[in-house]
Amino acid sequence: MIKGIEKRTKLALWVSAFAILIMAFQWTIIDWITPFLMMPLMLAVFVIFLTGVGFSLSCLFKFKEIRWLATVPLAIQLVAFAILELVPFTKLWIDADFHLYESQRQEVVERVYAGELVSNVKHNSSLIALGSEYSKISMGGNEIVVQDIEGLKYVFFFTFRGILDNYSGFLYVPDGGDPRNYADLDEDDVTQIIKYADNWYYTSHH
Repeated sequence: MIKGIEKRTKLALWVSAFAILIMAFQWTIIDWITPFLMMPLMLAVFVIFLTGVGFSLSCLFKFKEIRWLATVPLAIQLVAFAILELVPFTKLWIDADFHLYESQRQEVVERVYAGELVSNVKHNSSLIALGSEYSKISMGGNEIVVQDIEGLKYVFFFTFRGILDNYSGFLYVPDGGDPRNYADLDEDDVTQIIKYADNWYYTSHH
């Protein structure tokens, strides 16, 4: 480590790594702690990172003594900030989630169509609570939504289950169907629809 600023250099490394890990796995974390607690966590990450920047800036007072080495902690955090700003963590996570669990989701759709999986949630006839063998494919409670629309059956898997009408996930659209027919996805100003494969769309509504 750099003489005179060892602890502050370590702090810059740890703070940067912490912020990057939180952002990289934020959607998994939300599923663990719920959206209500995610905002305080993100605020804490911001405060911790900013505190690290303050300590990194204080290293510049050592410039006369150790020259450019005094800028190393600040450089570490600037690189971390660039990563946080430029790397599309959410898109990478969505892509990985789709490909990792595509076969399981397809299996669930086939079981829904075969009548093996039916509504089993008392307060909402559109919901199906999945068993533990499918614990990774629908966030926020391990439930899927099945809607019959114009004689066609749509199946929705959550990647984010927020408050009120805030949600995102993968939607199975049967042949001849249109993802905009599902729920409130026809509201263009607050809706995102991206085709991932035949019959499969990533959708979000905020």
